[in-house]
Amino acid sequence: MSDRLLDVASELLEGALRSGADQAEVAIAEVHSADTRIENGRVHTAQTTDETAFGLRLFAGGSLGFATANSTDPRTVADCIAEALAQTRATPSDPCNGLPPAEPITPVADLFDPTAAAMTVGDTTTLARRMLERVRRRDGRIRVDSGAVSATRSGVALASSEGVRAFEETTTVRGYLFGMAVDGDEVASFDYDGDASPSAREIPNLLDAAADRFVDKCLAGLGAVPGKSFRGSVVLSPEAVGEFLIADLIAAVSADNVRKGRSRLAGKLGEPIAAPLLTIVDDGTIPGIAGSSAFDREGVPTRRYPIVAAGVLRGFLFNHYEAVASGAGTASSGHASGGVSSLPAIGPHRIEVAAGDTPMEDLCANDGGPVVYVGRFSGSTNPVTGEFSGVVKNGFLYENGSRRPINETLIAGDLFDCLMHVSAVSRERRRIDGSDLLPAMRIDGVSVTTG
Repeated sequence: MSDRLLDVASELLEGALRSGADQAEVAIAEVHSADTRIENGRVHTAQTTDETAFGLRLFAGGSLGFATANSTDPRTVADCIAEALAQTRATPSDPCNGLPPAEPITPVADLFDPTAAAMTVGDTTTLARRMLERVRRRDGRIRVDSGAVSATRSGVALASSEGVRAFEETTTVRGYLFGMAVDGDEVASFDYDGDASPSAREIPNLLDAAADRFVDKCLAGLGAVPGKSFRGSVVLSPEAVGEFLIADLIAAVSADNVRKGRSRLAGKLGEPIAAPLLTIVDDGTIPGIAGSSAFDREGVPTRRYPIVAAGVLRGFLFNHYEAVASGAGTASSGHASGGVSSLPAIGPHRIEVAAGDTPMEDLCANDGGPVVYVGRFSGSTNPVTGEFSGVVKNGFLYENGSRRPINETLIAGDLFDCLMHVSAVSRERRRIDGSDLLPAMRIDGVSVTTG
């Protein structure tokens, strides 16, 4: 597959340059997937999909043109080149436009499994039924609203006029369940769990564990009572750390947001922006892990990239455009993101937060004051001010040695204040959706309000 896709990419590239482009880049993806969907506790549909798509990005006179198609036949290719060149004549020139230079790329091991690549809808359906049966055996009160198991094989080729010539083939087997516990007239909060891996051998045990966690989460929400209003400590589960704290921090360290005045972290490199307990890196080079990759959307090699080290801001995330736009002689950090059918954006590969030294069971310990455990967070954050508010899902109130599930509870505060007031990080970490490696965290000084 590698030679064939790279040859097609090179032919497209040469055609764009012959037609008048100053610089050009071609990205091609060939994807095969087998998917089984779950609805209302049963296998609902199964299908196989094969897709091929390419994106052509070119520059002429400093102006950008981009076109995409799902066919590489000569007529379609010619139309895409003409369309992209027409765009360059209609858009203004930008001195930051251009492509990154080629760099040596080191392959990441164990991202492709031939057995996973050969999986059929029969295999994904077997895994889906296995998850459902495991849930049923655990407890009949669990209602699976939806879920899925998929096996995807993808090959991505990238070629550019700056000498980039890269190819990577990966497999990902992924499964998840979404639902709730129902006991008589009582319906607990919705919850979900899942996992992913490049390896067909690993995935059955990973999905068994995900199904068990799903059941435990759903059952824990039964018997929920109103919480308590106070200002104090909350504990974020690894899932809540990812969907709230890390997601909002990544937005704040993306170079486009920094340049456009949409981040309070502008000008803060080398300064403390979080508690010394926090060390956060992006690392797409770990073998055998979903989310790892040898290169980004522009063919820039990935690496272990520090974002926060012992509370100090160490790096923003750059693609090539934002690196040039920074005006500081900065090179791309390898964080161009997106598929071949879109222009490069900015995003991480897979996040790791360093483990702390507090056992998970001790995070909710207190000196008599209440602590709220946040299983999931559903809310919003102002990307400029950092102000957030939202509803605690699958939450618990710890007080006077007791633990009880709660409902109708809101938390609010300032994201950047929360980062400075992380008072404990769990020793244990969990891989979320087979990729990000995250601990739980205790944060002090958060406003908690019961409905």
